[in-house]
Amino acid sequence: MNFWFHVVNLGLIISILGFSLNLLIGYTRLISLAHGAFYGVGAYAAAIGALRLGISFPWTILFSIVVASIFATLVAWPALRVRHEYLILLTLAVQFVVTGVLLAWTSVTGGGSGLPGIPRPEAFGRRLVSPPDFTVWLTLAAAASFVIAYWAGQSPFGRVLRAIREDETATLAMGKNLTYHKVAVFTISGALAGVAGSLFAHYQAFVSPRSFDLDESIFLIGVIVVGGAGNLVGTIVGAALLASIPELLRLLDLGRETVGVAQKFLFGSLLVAFMLFRPEGIVPEGFRFGRTRRREARAVGGALAPEAVDATLADDTDDDAAATRALERMEERLADSADQPQALVRDPDKPGILQADGITKHFGGVTAAEDLSLTLSPDRVTALVGPNGAGKTTVFNLLTGFIPPDAGTVQVDGQVLDGLAPWQRARMGVVRTFQDVRLFQQVNVIDNVLVAMPGQEGERLSMLYSRPGVVRRQERDNVDKALSYLEFVGLRDRAYEPTAALAFGEQKLVSLARLAASEADVMLLDEPASGVDRQWVRAILRFIERVSQEGKTICVVEHNLDVVRAIADHVYFMELGRIIAEGPPDELMSDERLAGIYFGGAE
Repeated sequence: MNFWFHVVNLGLIISILGFSLNLLIGYTRLISLAHGAFYGVGAYAAAIGALRLGISFPWTILFSIVVASIFATLVAWPALRVRHEYLILLTLAVQFVVTGVLLAWTSVTGGGSGLPGIPRPEAFGRRLVSPPDFTVWLTLAAAASFVIAYWAGQSPFGRVLRAIREDETATLAMGKNLTYHKVAVFTISGALAGVAGSLFAHYQAFVSPRSFDLDESIFLIGVIVVGGAGNLVGTIVGAALLASIPELLRLLDLGRETVGVAQKFLFGSLLVAFMLFRPEGIVPEGFRFGRTRRREARAVGGALAPEAVDATLADDTDDDAAATRALERMEERLADSADQPQALVRDPDKPGILQADGITKHFGGVTAAEDLSLTLSPDRVTALVGPNGAGKTTVFNLLTGFIPPDAGTVQVDGQVLDGLAPWQRARMGVVRTFQDVRLFQQVNVIDNVLVAMPGQEGERLSMLYSRPGVVRRQERDNVDKALSYLEFVGLRDRAYEPTAALAFGEQKLVSLARLAASEADVMLLDEPASGVDRQWVRAILRFIERVSQEGKTICVVEHNLDVVRAIADHVYFMELGRIIAEGPPDELMSDERLAGIYFGGAE
């Protein structure tokens, strides 16, 4: 019987580790091969704290949490400078360094011999010795860790993590501080690894470097892959399955060497099989037991009646019909001028004037912008036009901080934006869309809108865990706001659909709803009407018209001159990074010289 309790206990400890790693890999797509090192730092902190510093249980758990979280935070800072395969190499190096230190620092860590004799914990005056003694307490610890990780993953903080995973550029454009969120997720991941390490040290009463080497890091990645990335329930399933394999193999009495070979073969085979045939894992992201899309829609304020869901699924295959319905719903909403999302109305205390003076940018010998000056104001819709390669999108990148200028300044309402990162400029009220939409495809439509909302308390870990009630109440209010933005563009009934399932025209409207949700005063729209048919263009133009009427500052880059004539009050004409003319659209488009430049411009 003790054997099976032992298997369960190991599964619980591995589950805690899996929760912490899933926040990195599943929610943020930060692939780390150093999690065995985080685990080891937590375990050795507990061991050294108990044996050398006289710290008693359960204070050793707190000590492990502090040490492991600090270590993980220190690892996060250099990790911010690298991406993808370079992050894997960096964390691999961290893993090797920690293993080397544990082996070499014999006076503190015991070297290869490890640290034996770690005191067994006591609970209610009873010393925990046998596996059954630990099971209840390990279950409670795993449950608490699950709640902590789940609350982080399903909160506004977790929503930003998923946005980072999907598209870092778009996340920056929505005013999110990537540095804070990446460091914070490393910190909370390290803290949970510290919990697991401390419990493991007291459970085994012995630690050695072999328990926390690269094999352990790879094993933990296997738990995430098999169970399901981005779903903590899947982590429990993966931990239960993979933790039981080595223990069950020992029952076969095959010999230590044979068991080791068989274990590696089974692990490798499982990983290959899942990567080939079920890469989403046993319990994929978004799967919820006993919850359907219809029930989820009703759970947050009746976004959609059941019959409306069925009708939408039945007839949304016709793209033209979907565009017509979206436009009709938008017109119905616009008919009541008092019933607009409040954030669409410009703050009267903010003029919403953006000025660029003498902006210059060179890429090697190529001039992308040269002594460029323009003014965007809320009393008109401004358009940037010109042949391909004129530098229109580059101007947007310069205004929003994605490209630093070589010279010149950008101001909003007299406040200089020079040197500010894109997320800081977004918080100053300058946001943009992208020609290729750049929505977060693997999350729901409503989450794409919610992630853009400023001032969300739940995006900060300090508020997330200290004032959960405030976070929940604000989230309910924000969901209602997000639904109103989607209703404004005629897509409320698609709120809980995966974004990837929407037609391209619908995705354009979602990007506009996301733009509106940012509550910014200056909105830069890059090719809003490109790639969609006439019906979707009508809906997009209606949105621009209405937002401009509410006092927002709008600038549009657009190749379709009919669209420019329909919405623009003032046009800047660009060629080779310079503004060579400006004025009303009809005046510029009747200029034969400009027409020759525009239609004769090279790709």
